Amino acid sequence: MTNIYELKNRLLVPNWRDFKRTTKLGELGLHYDIKSLEIDNSKIKLDWNNSKNIGVAADLINNSFISNDLFSNELDEAIKFVELNRNDASLSLLSLINKIKSEINPKSEDSNKILEKNIDSINEFNSLINDSLFNKIISKTKNLTKNQMFNSINWIELARLYTIKNQIEKANKCVLIALNLSPNNRFVLRSAVRFFIHTYQEEKAIYYLKKSEATKEDPWLISAHIATSKLIDRYSPFIKLGEKIITSKRFSDFDLTELSSSLATLELEHGSFKKSKPLLDLSLKSPNDNSLAQFEWLSKKDNRLLFNSDFFKQVKNPFEAFAYENFEKGNFHEAFYNCINWYLDFPYSKRPLVFGSYIASILEDYNASIIMCLAGLRLNNFEVSFLNNIIYSLCLSNQIDQVPKYLDLINKNVLSDLNNEEKITIQATLGLYYLRKKEIENGKELYKASIDNAKKLKNQYYYNLAIINFTRELFLLKDPEFEIYKSYFEKIKSDDDDIAYLKSNVKKILNKEIK
Repeated sequence: MTNIYELKNRLLVPNWRDFKRTTKLGELGLHYDIKSLEIDNSKIKLDWNNSKNIGVAADLINNSFISNDLFSNELDEAIKFVELNRNDASLSLLSLINKIKSEINPKSEDSNKILEKNIDSINEFNSLINDSLFNKIISKTKNLTKNQMFNSINWIELARLYTIKNQIEKANKCVLIALNLSPNNRFVLRSAVRFFIHTYQEEKAIYYLKKSEATKEDPWLISAHIATSKLIDRYSPFIKLGEKIITSKRFSDFDLTELSSSLATLELEHGSFKKSKPLLDLSLKSPNDNSLAQFEWLSKKDNRLLFNSDFFKQVKNPFEAFAYENFEKGNFHEAFYNCINWYLDFPYSKRPLVFGSYIASILEDYNASIIMCLAGLRLNNFEVSFLNNIIYSLCLSNQIDQVPKYLDLINKNVLSDLNNEEKITIQATLGLYYLRKKEIENGKELYKASIDNAKKLKNQYYYNLAIINFTRELFLLKDPEFEIYKSYFEKIKSDDDDIAYLKSNVKKILNKEIK
């Protein structure tokens, strides 16, 4: 039985993309009155007039962008200087220049997909997971940090690459260097917050956000503080300030989308739909992918909220929200490819891979499910969700001989640390494995334990999954207990499209064999 990964408590934690795409998505350019972010660029402009080189140009361009000071003669000169000497400039600096130009002369995007790589098939996805190629990218980025040691963006880029490789200690060092260099830089801070949350260092995330002067004036950082505080059941002192910023009318709808969504989520949790609704409406006036996914998640918690992806076709990288919505509608192929794009957008995240591997198994594309799990095991080779799902798909694709190496990794996990749903899932999957190995009694015992535990927890969803899978296996084995579980199978009624789809597939097996 495969494991599906959906957050029980979703929050507006910052997303972490590479710098180029973050700027392209517009999340680093504030669209509000310049006076509200007072950064004095006079010193760096003086440095530029005294010494025109790539390093000073980079500092001037970065500072000008952060402070929204985009129309000075010095900035124009620095941009032209870098473009004339582009061989000496970093890719992140060149992409920032392009972002500044697009802010001054904006152009509309034709596609709602902004990814480092675009792929059209699972085979392309498989070829993308190439360690040697990825190591070259890391090496190139390391060289950039050596050549531009005071460029915080490069350090964050390197940290992200190390995080994708699960080299957390190295990533942590890079993040701390970047924070020391640029403690008030939004890109650095939001990236660091996501890294600290990813590595269960939420206290550090709160510390650096609270320490930064920029947080007091920046809705993107205030939202990050509120979300991180909530993650560890802490009250955020920035909530009141966030409410004032929303009513100040100094910011664009886009700059307020995550903050208003964060505050709306808190109001809904406290039972105040009346207060949350205008905040949600504001968050959806110009949403990003994060606030859109939050609304999709909230709509499943409160049926007064209606999510329709047709209204949000213009949102860039809406993959998480669209994956779940398509899944809920039974559009499993669309949901699967949204999971692939979601992972390509955030290749350090396990959620799109666990979800995608489950959807692939529903579609009986076990090879695709295995590929997704292998990508996930590169992030963490002890992650139970990936181990469970790969064993399930190997069993159903008749690759039993490949299972033991993953079974050994499961046995090395502390099973007592697993949550109840994970225990139910693993019991059923191990039951499948032993039945396919013809160790019938072991397999049946594990499946029955899974079903009993699902009943004890009153978890109808996991009960249905276990019954469907167990009934299929008993039928294929021509086991005498098949008729008992067939009666349970026939009684399954569910509004979940995946349960209905799986039940239909098993029915086809039963009917085909009977005929």
